Amino acid sequence: MQSLSQLYYLHGIGYEYTKYTGEHVIFDESTRRQALSCCGIDTQDADAIKQLNFALDAGTWLNLLPHTSIIEAHHPILKVRVDERLLSRSCTLSVPSLDIHFTRENLQDLAVLGDYGLNGIRYLELALPVPDMPIGYHDALITVADQQSHSQLWITPKECFSIDDKKRLGLSIQLYSLCNEEGLGIGDFADLANLITEAATHNMDYVLLNPLHLLFEHSPERASPYSPNSRALLNPLYIAVSLCEDAKNNSALDKLLADKPHNSAPYIDYTSVSDFKYQVFSLLYQHFYEFASAQRKQQFARFCETHKHSLSTMLVGDRDYASYLQWQAHLQLNICQQAARDSGMAIGLINDLAVGCAGDGSEFKSQNELFADNAHVGAPPDPWAEHGQNWGLPALNPQKLSKDHFAFYRSLIRANMEDVGGLRIDHVMAIRRLWWCFENNAKQDGCYVYYPFEQLLAVLKIESHLNQCVVIGEDLGVVPNEVREALKASAIYSNGLFYFEKDHQGDFLAAEHFAPHSLLMIANHDVPPFKGWWVGHDITIKQQYGLLDEDQTQAQFDARNIEKHRMLNFISRESNQHLSLDTDAFIVYEALASSLAAAPAKLFTIQIDDLDQQILPVNIPGTDKEYPNWRRLLSRPAAQIIKTQQTLLANLISIRNQ
Repeated sequence: MQSLSQLYYLHGIGYEYTKYTGEHVIFDESTRRQALSCCGIDTQDADAIKQLNFALDAGTWLNLLPHTSIIEAHHPILKVRVDERLLSRSCTLSVPSLDIHFTRENLQDLAVLGDYGLNGIRYLELALPVPDMPIGYHDALITVADQQSHSQLWITPKECFSIDDKKRLGLSIQLYSLCNEEGLGIGDFADLANLITEAATHNMDYVLLNPLHLLFEHSPERASPYSPNSRALLNPLYIAVSLCEDAKNNSALDKLLADKPHNSAPYIDYTSVSDFKYQVFSLLYQHFYEFASAQRKQQFARFCETHKHSLSTMLVGDRDYASYLQWQAHLQLNICQQAARDSGMAIGLINDLAVGCAGDGSEFKSQNELFADNAHVGAPPDPWAEHGQNWGLPALNPQKLSKDHFAFYRSLIRANMEDVGGLRIDHVMAIRRLWWCFENNAKQDGCYVYYPFEQLLAVLKIESHLNQCVVIGEDLGVVPNEVREALKASAIYSNGLFYFEKDHQGDFLAAEHFAPHSLLMIANHDVPPFKGWWVGHDITIKQQYGLLDEDQTQAQFDARNIEKHRMLNFISRESNQHLSLDTDAFIVYEALASSLAAAPAKLFTIQIDDLDQQILPVNIPGTDKEYPNWRRLLSRPAAQIIKTQQTLLANLISIRNQ
């Protein structure tokens, strides 16, 4: 039993947690045992458990360096583990890529960071000063006496990349929801470029996107960007024909576009849109294959070489064609980011990284060995889901993540920082711990499992600098203080959502409560648009779709009125404006946005849905096919929406600049 308890700890299987009610919960032994089984470990095999414990604990002291060594760029110290009998021997470190080769005569007088006794031998962890090295990953070889170790040195900055300390205003959008100027039924990168130009004209500094991850070509109605086919690849449906070089002088394409389907519904018909756009893509690829210049074909070849890891994960029949679509998507995303920077935006595009991938997609299937068996990501019980949540996303095995120097995670972060100025990480707690859902004795069970936080955080900081990309961590819900402090110390923006920021009495917190290094939003994709929320249309929709009975509907309307009174009290406190329940929804929204614009938060984000005065939600959490999630379009072109609200935007910018 003691050996098993040790393995729980070494494998990151949680022991306890504090529930949202404040209750202290200790996980059952059977729960922890099942979580370990999901990691592929036979919990009945005492010898195997003993060997694993040795490898994960005592065995790590037998090597001079671990496979991955984190070195702080501002204080370059390499942690070396050595038999104390070798302290008088010389030490040589080589980093070939940086042409670094140095020798230290002995290891005596170095600071001792820790020690371990094994078989009568004392091993010491020493702080070895090393030369300054550029931020990044560098393969190294260390030799002490006749012992050698290879390690990859991670030169890690103290903080993530950041911009100057000024209050900024930005816009959040769901790219697919933009009205498409080409009439193809879904927002694309050309629509995004037009939005960027207009937003920059009104002094906005960034556009926060939904995840742009690859979905399912052959199952187009699987539209959730938060349950993708692959997070390292882009969704080709965002490719704009007008931005594609291969659309020029393409008579076959012109003929097809002349007969495009007419789309006028308020919701996206993904089957129709996908069917037509993939016909378009086929003609674009064919034209490229037949008529592209040697220079463009070389550019495509370079793209394929640079992105070979992510492209190799695609499970497709024609990889060259699929790679061409990825190339076009990346080119157009880059065009949009460049347009943002050329227009004077300080950040430009902020991408969104989903917490997981679908269990039948290419990310999971191509890298299946990195995932746990029959364990899915979810959330523990909270006020919105008393029995917890199972999001159906396969859980990564924390011990397998270290394979090839954390190549999977590094590649994933790099792919999502490419061609953008910022990255929002959905459920940032995933770099520390995740709630696993699994079956135990024919019942649903779950517990927290911990991940290699120091290494995953280091990757974020390194890639942030290499890609000049700010990082926002979505930290809603229960987040341990030590994690919040580590994110803060790493200059990762927190993500405040106004609706959820309340005191113990349920009143909205004062605007001054929002931390300076945070991204503040009134609402996000999981909350109804403001007008819909104010008039209670989201409650009416739930009743219409059979999600609420009559009593539940009335109870929610009563609770909503209490929330509206609390919001009016907040506005009154912050701006001295005295509004009522009868006040027009948009007037209330303007007052609320103006109040929050004065908050210390450096990034304040408004939804284009709210500027469009939408009442239909883009997503109702907890539903799948009951409501048309991820399909609702805006009522008019984005540039037109922004122009219509230019007075409000000018006021918000004025407040931000005070």
